[in-house]
Amino acid sequence: MRHITIVGHLKPEEIKERMLSSESRQQFQRWQVVYIAATQHLKAEEISDLVGVSTGTVHQWVHQYNHKGPDVLMLQGRGGRRRELLSWDEENELLQELRGKGEQGVIVIAKTIREHATKKLGTEVSKDYAYDLLHRHGWRKIEPRPRHPKGDSEAQEEFKKNFRRLWQPPQKPLRREI
Repeated sequence: MRHITIVGHLKPEEIKERMLSSESRQQFQRWQVVYIAATQHLKAEEISDLVGVSTGTVHQWVHQYNHKGPDVLMLQGRGGRRRELLSWDEENELLQELRGKGEQGVIVIAKTIREHATKKLGTEVSKDYAYDLLHRHGWRKIEPRPRHPKGDSEAQEEFKKNFRRLWQPPQKPLRREI
């Protein structure tokens, strides 16, 4: 096999700097392959044994470096939500509208959240979109509120005092002792 050649995008010292300042093991290995190929002029099999990757991977990384430049070896994280329907701020705005309705006494359920999102987007959203939306923003399902915001607490207490109980506790059965 022949030796691997590296295009002179960077000097070996610059490659070594980038290798030592790499943030992850994967990125370090990529720079290490290019550095070894640039300084020691080894074959792909020998480099793969030194670094611990396959020969195909060595060929692929060197090819990418030669044709696309040094930026191709910098690993970029893909990040979070790649297929979002609404941005984080738009979702937060939607939830604030619904919170206002909830404070007025309207019971907000998943169906109404879904309808609002559909209206805002102009397209149909999935059934679990509302639950995912609430989970993303830290909302959780809790027990119903103890009283309605427009409810009269005095009338409720009066009702509790004067309501005739229909249920009676069981009485002790009569026993005969012999």
